[in-house]
Amino acid sequence: MNCADNDLRWYVIKTKPREEGRCLEELSSSGIETFCPMTKEYRWRRRRDETVAFFPGYVFGRFIFPDDYYTVKWARGVNSMVRFGGSAPPSLDDAVIEFLRGRTDDKGFIDSTPEFKPGDPVRFRTGPFKDLAGTILRANTAEGRVLVLMDLLYQAKVEVDTYQVQAV
Repeated sequence: MNCADNDLRWYVIKTKPREEGRCLEELSSSGIETFCPMTKEYRWRRRRDETVAFFPGYVFGRFIFPDDYYTVKWARGVNSMVRFGGSAPPSLDDAVIEFLRGRTDDKGFIDSTPEFKPGDPVRFRTGPFKDLAGTILRANTAEGRVLVLMDLLYQAKVEVDTYQVQAV
């Protein structure tokens, strides 16, 4: 590459299903700068936290278009470049990537746990209280748990994991 650094631009790359890691590995080994923010998501069927892409099926790559286009297009794990119609793929402003990087911790994770405040109305997503409504009494974000006041035949307080409730 004999082009100036200011010719390097960020583009959105669509990956094959669940192949973000392979795509990142291939592009990085080809000298393409990549970025893929990750998050922890609780999979209640598996009863554990799993690491997943914050934007499933997409990664960001910084390269010179069209010089590096075929390097990106034919990398393992890549499905296509995001584009609109038959035009050239649009580039992202560097501020977008900096904004996302500013939200990641030192391990590259973005915290996507919902922020609950006392008084927020919620509905149970899973478990024995599924589809019932309640109100947040206390949120303990450090432990990932909330105390919910439920109005049934009587008022009941229930402490559950945050993944079990969603804001109404």
